[in-house]
Amino acid sequence: MKGLFTFFPDCKLILRSGVTLITMLTVMHTAIAAQPVSTIDIHKIKSSELITGPYSYFVPPYSYYYFHNMDKLDFQFDWIRRAGTVYPLKEPTKSFTTNYTYKNHTYTLNEYMNRNAVTGFLILKDNQVIYERYFHGANQQSRFLTNSVGKSVTSTLVGIALEEGKIGSVDDPVIKYLPDLSASGFNRVTLKQALEMATGLALTYDPYDPHSSTLQFNIAVLTGVPSFTNLLKSLKANPKIKPGTIFDYENENTEMLGLVIEKTTGMPFNEYLQQKIWSKIGAQSDAFLYRAKTQRDQCAFGCLSATLRDYGRFGLMMMNGGSLGGTRIVGSAWVKEATTPAKYAKPVDPSEGLGYGYQWWIPDNGDHAFKALGIFGQILYVNPTKHIVIVETSAWPKPEDDERWEESFKVMDAIVAAVSQ
Repeated sequence: MKGLFTFFPDCKLILRSGVTLITMLTVMHTAIAAQPVSTIDIHKIKSSELITGPYSYFVPPYSYYYFHNMDKLDFQFDWIRRAGTVYPLKEPTKSFTTNYTYKNHTYTLNEYMNRNAVTGFLILKDNQVIYERYFHGANQQSRFLTNSVGKSVTSTLVGIALEEGKIGSVDDPVIKYLPDLSASGFNRVTLKQALEMATGLALTYDPYDPHSSTLQFNIAVLTGVPSFTNLLKSLKANPKIKPGTIFDYENENTEMLGLVIEKTTGMPFNEYLQQKIWSKIGAQSDAFLYRAKTQRDQCAFGCLSATLRDYGRFGLMMMNGGSLGGTRIVGSAWVKEATTPAKYAKPVDPSEGLGYGYQWWIPDNGDHAFKALGIFGQILYVNPTKHIVIVETSAWPKPEDDERWEESFKVMDAIVAAVSQ
């Protein structure tokens, strides 16, 4: 692994009024020498090994490439087009680094990248780029798959549809909008309970279990069978769990919300996302969702690919209470509600004090910071108090890794402290 990490920082020479300014662009399109990877044929992936490999775009060494080249695979792509003026980000004017301590060892930021198979990393202080690095052949134009980070985007669309009157209330029952789910476990669930991942469905979120609902849902993305709608229809309630009482993180909840968005707006999910968010945040590039060519339903739970800077713009919008560049995208009341921990949602890790709102993870750190997280190390960190947004994309060897999550939280805290000085 160590041989893969060779750094090539770029410098930009700028001449202004005869004065030479050397700007250390921590854009640093760091071409970490990604070793050649054979082309993946998605039709040859064993469904039971989709998330854990060895032959899959989800696992190294393939993920080093495909996590920022999903459009090179034989999928259906639902494009989300940019529009209008690009929201400007100020280029870095000096180099940035910091140290952090994890398990009684002190590491540099560069060492963190090396240790955690990072593919891209961006730090923003308001619209100022503080630090930007790319690895494994990625660059500023690369579109990165962020897995469940997309859940937070779906949540924001629910808020927009609510404000437009397309959705009446988060307390409405799911079957008010999706009556076809009346025979499923969703027949006793409200939209709010789905947003807070407390639906009481008989599901198992375990990326390592070949029989888990997590893997079955991802197989539906890969193969198109069953359709997401039919999969949701088949879900049963857990008779021992009342909806709204216990946190249980499941992809199915978010996919159901995506179907509600389509039903209430009369628009395909990607088009509503394009019209209500992407065309308004000043995105620099088009984004896309992926699915099997035979999958009739779009993926709303974690199939989004976009540039780091555009993820950063989405984060800035949330940081600014739903507005960016003078344009209101979603109401500040929704942002506050969505990023407030549910009272009954148990922390994912009590030692880290993580709570959960409407598809956002919320650390207990006093800054009212919140995060969107995705398997294999994808992070969108938003700190409204300190005006900092951090985007990290990675290709971890395993989908979930408690120690890597813990280390990433230490890094975020160290960055916030350093940038805030």
